[in-house]
Amino acid sequence: MSETPEDLNYDCNYNMFLAKTMMPNLTKTDEKQKAVRWMKKLATCNRSIAEMKLRNDFMYYLVVNVQQGELQPPFTELPPAGPLPEIAHLLPGGVSEINVDEWGEGTSQAAAGTRKPMLYEHSPDGGAFLAAQPVPRCGAFCYLAVIARDQKKD
Repeated sequence: MSETPEDLNYDCNYNMFLAKTMMPNLTKTDEKQKAVRWMKKLATCNRSIAEMKLRNDFMYYLVVNVQQGELQPPFTELPPAGPLPEIAHLLPGGVSEINVDEWGEGTSQAAAGTRKPMLYEHSPDGGAFLAAQPVPRCGAFCYLAVIARDQKKD
C-alpha cells in the first residue's frame, strides 16, 4: 500500500463509500447513527501520515462491521473525543503500542520503554508482516514461517 496522502485519502474515501453503501445491513437505528458518527470523526483525522494510516485501519474495521450487519467494539459506543492516536487501543487486536511506521520511533508515551512481543522479536522482518495482518476477535491466530538457512552457519 502506498503511503502518500493522496493514496491514503483515496483508500479512506473508498472505504467510506463502501460503508455508506452497506449501511442498510445495519438493522438497528442506533447502530446506524453510531456508524455515521464514527465516519464523521474518521473523516477529520488527517493531520499526519501516521494518523491517516490509523484512520484507515479504523475505517477498514468499520466497513467489516457494517458488512456483517452488527457493530462490534469499539463501534458499539460513540467515538470518544480526542485525537485518533489516543484511542488507537480501541482497535481490534490492541494496536495501541504498534506504531504504523515501526516499533520505537514516534510511538505513544504509553508505549515508550515497552518491548516488542516475542513473536515480533523473532520474526526475520521484525514483525512488519505481522503488523499488517488482521487479528481475529475470537479464535486462534496461526503464523507459519518457512525460511532457508545457510548450511555453513549451523
